[in-house]
Amino acid sequence: MINKRRLTVKDIVYVGVLAAMCAMATSLKIPFGVGAMVHLGTAFLFTVGICFGGVYAGLAGAIGSAFYDLLMGFSPYTVWSFVIKGTAGLLVGLIAKGLWPAPIACNAGNTWVWRALLGCVVAAAWTLGGYIVAWWQITGSLATAFANIPSSLMTSGVGLVGAMILSPKLRKNVNRLT
Repeated sequence: MINKRRLTVKDIVYVGVLAAMCAMATSLKIPFGVGAMVHLGTAFLFTVGICFGGVYAGLAGAIGSAFYDLLMGFSPYTVWSFVIKGTAGLLVGLIAKGLWPAPIACNAGNTWVWRALLGCVVAAAWTLGGYIVAWWQITGSLATAFANIPSSLMTSGVGLVGAMILSPKLRKNVNRLT
């Protein structure tokens, strides 16, 4: 029999706080290209996935990114961001940590680093593909969509580096929370 876990009030509070922090991190941006930006939201999303797992990262990424788009005038991207960033968070968290937050074994070694890197790369590829389709559909121009590829790759690269710097220290503190 499969042991199913349900969201608790504690989970909902964590997801709400993480979603708000995701929206705030996304607001730290450098505009680049047509409708594209390099921001710290991806670094935050990757870090949450590595530290908390797929459910938290998926929900925080979906809600936080969509909320940011809605509030900051990118409303055509709201639904796209909800799906793309939510799935990206789920992917990085699932690969790097699993579905749910769980204490990390002290003798886990450095295998988490390879899982975290793989999760970030898979999530970055998903995000790139998803936003190419989103940009194409919203702008009506495939050329514009392809022109935004460098900014997506730069954002994911910054996100990967940022997550790999922050995650080792934060993972230890997450053990105390879960």
